[in-house]
Amino acid sequence: MTALRPRFPSILHALLAEAERGSDGSAVTLIQEPGHEETLRYDALVENAARCAAALAERGVGHGDRVVLCLPTGSRFITAFFGTQLLGAMPTAIAVPLRFGGAAGFEGQLKDLVGYLRPAAVVTTSAVIQALDGLFDTPLIDGEELYARATSSDAPQHPIRRPDDDDLALIQCTSGSTGKPKGVMISHAHLAANCEQIVDVLRWTREDTTVSWAPLYHDMGLITGLLCPVHVGGDAVLMSPSRFLRAPVEWLQHISHYRGAFGAAPNFAYGYLTSRVRDEDMAGVDLSSWRGALCGAEPIQPATVQRFVERFRRWGLPADAFIPGYGMAEATLAITSTQPDAPFRFDSIDRQTAVGGGRAVDVAPDSTEALHIVDCGRPVAGTEVRIVDDEGRPLGESEIGHVQFRSPSRTAGYFDLPEETAVCVDAPDWWRTGDIGYLRDGALRITSRAKDLVIIRGANYFPQDFEQAAETVPGVRLGAVIAVGHRPEDADSEELHLIVETELDAEHHEALRQTVRTAVSSRTGVAPAEVHLVPRRSIPKTTSGKLQRAKARELFVARP
Repeated sequence: MTALRPRFPSILHALLAEAERGSDGSAVTLIQEPGHEETLRYDALVENAARCAAALAERGVGHGDRVVLCLPTGSRFITAFFGTQLLGAMPTAIAVPLRFGGAAGFEGQLKDLVGYLRPAAVVTTSAVIQALDGLFDTPLIDGEELYARATSSDAPQHPIRRPDDDDLALIQCTSGSTGKPKGVMISHAHLAANCEQIVDVLRWTREDTTVSWAPLYHDMGLITGLLCPVHVGGDAVLMSPSRFLRAPVEWLQHISHYRGAFGAAPNFAYGYLTSRVRDEDMAGVDLSSWRGALCGAEPIQPATVQRFVERFRRWGLPADAFIPGYGMAEATLAITSTQPDAPFRFDSIDRQTAVGGGRAVDVAPDSTEALHIVDCGRPVAGTEVRIVDDEGRPLGESEIGHVQFRSPSRTAGYFDLPEETAVCVDAPDWWRTGDIGYLRDGALRITSRAKDLVIIRGANYFPQDFEQAAETVPGVRLGAVIAVGHRPEDADSEELHLIVETELDAEHHEALRQTVRTAVSSRTGVAPAEVHLVPRRSIPKTTSGKLQRAKARELFVARP
């Protein structure tokens, strides 16, 4: 295990150091729409954040308080984030709702979150405030008005307070893919450690620019898109997540224009680029500067990676630019990562031995019994990873079991949830991730989440195997298949159910169901009990794009 020595004790220390460079310092460039760019230099950001802190203090926010930020990517969010930290309070970022849907929608979710975190204030948009008027006792602060105050040169500034290591830097709400969101407590020391781990493994310097669309309310977007650049004193370019979804080519165009070295996204985004970007939109685009196409936050599919790299190599994308990694909010972000310039690797392991014998045994990549599992790299500096069995006994190389880690960036636990925290800790300080995987040559491979395993007649199956088989069928949307186990009343075992998004007309549905059944059965040996065809964008996902299997089961399979 490599010793870790962060260059700064906190991100605020790093931000203040870069601000001292003045006009020679780095900046964040914010792109809301094509042709509408805003540059926020770090020295100006510090001044704005100090005025924002003063305004928050006037509204009753103090040291140790919690502040919920419900703002889109932009200068308002960034200023409020650092303003909250400069005050000694801790931000929690959440997504701005696209629409409001009554008590079961955003209002109910926010009510639960406010009841749980008990924040001193919620900073959000005027539209959200209008929709929530009278529903909360917690003060709702208009982010636009707060930013106007923060950028007013005659407004007072709050004294700069450099945090202690153990002070909380933020509370990151888990995505809720397996249950209700929980507030992961991240101290300034945790945050500084993980930023150092990330820039160390990627050889990231202040000369490198990151170009990101990943939302700032998600740990991947916040840390790789904003906080790592601040940590090294480099430039960041941020675009709106909604712009990426509407026009994904703009991410590639910005990488080309700003000579971006790093950009991170979940697996689905690389498949989305491959299928949605037209050749004619790539005129003049040069991706040769992109040496770190970082990928995490959801299972990585080898076929998606291979299609992406092959598609965009003609525009200069380096063949070894793709960098898989593994992490979670409880580690701040990164736990493992591959090295820059390393070739993309995946194992082809025997399905039956993996699910029945708990071992990864290699088979030919084109074998019908092959499971393709991506190499997510070795632990980042200062982090240890181990695999254990159901009783917590460490397992050897290529043995499949429960993934645990310990790290200087590991959370102390969940806010105000001591019992949930205790369940996740294996003495003395190993954290139970809830994922299943194995180690090979010191590098981690993830096969599934423990809670997502499909158990049919006593045999365990990885849901990704069924999902990948279904995705080979024309008419099935890539990244839009969920496999779940469901046990009917009075049945002795679970059945396999597939929830499949398609854009085909209803007259083709029965043929598609049959083709999916055949593809899954021939590849896995398990025949689906039912294939549920649903329209595009019906499958529930977390804000980071992860499939929500438990919620999908409730919506489409376990309905009364």
